[in-house]
Amino acid sequence: KQDDGLKVNDPRLLPDEFLQRTAKVVYILEKKHSRAATGFIKLLADRNSELFKRCAMFSPVDHRVPRVYVPLADCPPDFMTRPEGYSQKLFICRIVDWKEDSNFASGQLSKSLGQAGEIEPESEGILTEYGVDFSDFSPEALECLPQNLPWVIAPEELAKRRDLR
Repeated sequence: KQDDGLKVNDPRLLPDEFLQRTAKVVYILEKKHSRAATGFIKLLADRNSELFKRCAMFSPVDHRVPRVYVPLADCPPDFMTRPEGYSQKLFICRIVDWKEDSNFASGQLSKSLGQAGEIEPESEGILTEYGVDFSDFSPEALECLPQNLPWVIAPEELAKRRDLR
């Protein structure tokens, strides 16, 4: 308030502790997210729409990732006739585009992982989302390993090391 009791609308006159800083994104320099997500596919709710004939909805497990329209051509061949059979199957989807005027991103299904709740599909999904290379070691790398098994550390080598067991 000013001395005469009138309220002032100019935020520059307010103390800093009363201001909430805001900003607007104007450009993205570098995309950090792998744009891959693990989730489930299902049919769109509006069966009469033109989009229903072309796309399915991908719902990611991670709530921070948006839902994605995926082409029906990427879905399994029998998905349209029995979508309930895929309600517990995990898929990997890559986000391709997200138009400014759309609530949902556009993407492509890249892989079917398997049944939700099983350790292998869940692990592969997490590793793919975070961009971790989990492919097999090359033959060159495997040749560096000891060939005579069982292998044990030599006592003189063990004496040089700090034992953290």
